[in-house]
Amino acid sequence: MEATREFAPFTLTHATTLLGIGILIALCVARGRGQHDTRALTNFERALACANLAVWVVSHGYWQMPGRFDAVTTLPLQMCHLTSLIASAVLITRHDTLRAILYFWAFGLCTQALITPSLIEPPSSPVFWAFWFLHGFVMLAAIYDLAVHGFRPAWRDYRIACLASAAYVVVVLPIDLLLGANYGFLGPSTALHPSIVDLLGPWPRRLLIIVPLAALAMLVVLLPWRPVARRQRASPQARS
Repeated sequence: MEATREFAPFTLTHATTLLGIGILIALCVARGRGQHDTRALTNFERALACANLAVWVVSHGYWQMPGRFDAVTTLPLQMCHLTSLIASAVLITRHDTLRAILYFWAFGLCTQALITPSLIEPPSSPVFWAFWFLHGFVMLAAIYDLAVHGFRPAWRDYRIACLASAAYVVVVLPIDLLLGANYGFLGPSTALHPSIVDLLGPWPRRLLIIVPLAALAMLVVLLPWRPVARRQRASPQARS
């Protein structure tokens, strides 16, 4: 059976997992929109954020244990690892800067981890469930912030996300070079499964492509909201 083999993308297990994540996100959004006051932090939102933090600590703590730790692969330095922490912070604080980073990193960049996950453990392994929980939670928090709390990205938010991405590169790329790692897909090594990064050519030449490509991906997820912003600016004039 497929469940007893290593996980592979574009399989029934992969599709079923994504479907399950989509259903759970829809249920959480429905619960959030049913709250009497969506402006106040609720016990439901606090529980979601704390559950994610607990899974994050246990999951990454597991990989830092003796016998499992490998500085090249197990440090929590992937962009999705950091975005998962930001997702919990957004649910609790709704800080504008964090909301901007969450939106653009989740939809513009972290979706790659859902499409071509760097995972080999099957559903019989707790690692499988931790991986999908943490990555699914990123999308849950980003969609929840849009659907329940009405976050609408603007050019200012795009600039914040670009600056945060640049800071990530400045910090992580030297670590990759020092360790020979591939955190953030910025290093010389390759992922477990084929991904879009493989189409960008050999390292280090692909660095000249991946950075502007990330900025372009974040720009693409901003553009659908520009008509909304124009309507919002025009509506006071229409009423006057």
